[in-house]
Amino acid sequence: MKTAAYRFFLKLLIACMIALLFKVLFFRLDELFGLDLIIISIVVVFLWEGNKKIDGWLNEKYSWIAYPQKRLMAQSIAFMLFTAITLFLLMYTLHQIRFGDGRLMDRKMREVFVPAQFFALAFIAIYVGYNFFNSWKNSLLEVEKYKTQSAEAQLQNLKNQINPHFLFNNLSVLSSLVYQNQDKAVNFINELSKVYRYVLDNKNAELVSLADELAFLKHYTYLLKIRFETAVDFSVNIAAEDENRFLPPMCLQVLVENTIQHNEASLANPLRVKIYTHDHALVIENNIQLRSDKVSSTKTGLKNITSRYAYFVDKKPQIDNDGKIFKVVLPLMIQE
Repeated sequence: MKTAAYRFFLKLLIACMIALLFKVLFFRLDELFGLDLIIISIVVVFLWEGNKKIDGWLNEKYSWIAYPQKRLMAQSIAFMLFTAITLFLLMYTLHQIRFGDGRLMDRKMREVFVPAQFFALAFIAIYVGYNFFNSWKNSLLEVEKYKTQSAEAQLQNLKNQINPHFLFNNLSVLSSLVYQNQDKAVNFINELSKVYRYVLDNKNAELVSLADELAFLKHYTYLLKIRFETAVDFSVNIAAEDENRFLPPMCLQVLVENTIQHNEASLANPLRVKIYTHDHALVIENNIQLRSDKVSSTKTGLKNITSRYAYFVDKKPQIDNDGKIFKVVLPLMIQE
């Protein structure tokens, strides 16, 4: 409450100072104080708040960082029109208070209008410049924040792939295959190498195409199918037009890994994982069969995916759990 009152008082004080400076420049000294000084102060506050509203509305349409040229043009036109109309109404009101002759424009108004417009726009330019600098500074902070989160995600993905459990499980499968089916063992080694290759190749990537993620998923699920056989069933149905859209790397691997980690899978009760696109979004869902030996979950993977998406789009990943089906919906992006 005190902060709001302080801001209002400060804004009013600045408006009075601007109004006083305006009168010193464009009116006689014997006319320095009067009713018009109050009117000018009110109009300064009105211009301030009005242009602030315009600035907020334009922030939603054209950000300074993403569309600097469009934003500069739109803001300049909007500010100039709003300021010109408001100043004209101010001057017309002051003229009618003084003379009451009903004329829209007289000589004094013509002499003052253009300088007053530049005077107002000079203050607005300072305000716009301040906002642009803040937007630029905030964007740099967002970039650094994303880099940190991306690095953490890359590190976590590498840890997931080279952790002892992952290696132990796959090496155990491989050792069995070597004795049972050498051709399949060779294929298993090739697929395992492709999984690691994808992780290393994309460790610095911000976005990858859905087509690349699906190609990686094919290698990753091959390893899982060898390990679980028909206890895990993968169904993939992707619209062709969505394969060229983008998402953060390793999202599919994280979600599939979560599905395997938290659910039981058996030949009698297979775990069914469906991956498909709907309305230009990627959907990953599975039937819920919680493990009897529940694995503690920090939800780090889901949180990290949500954080990485926040850098690129306003639309967040959607997570639904109705007790029977667990579903994650990832927005797919168009890379400009």
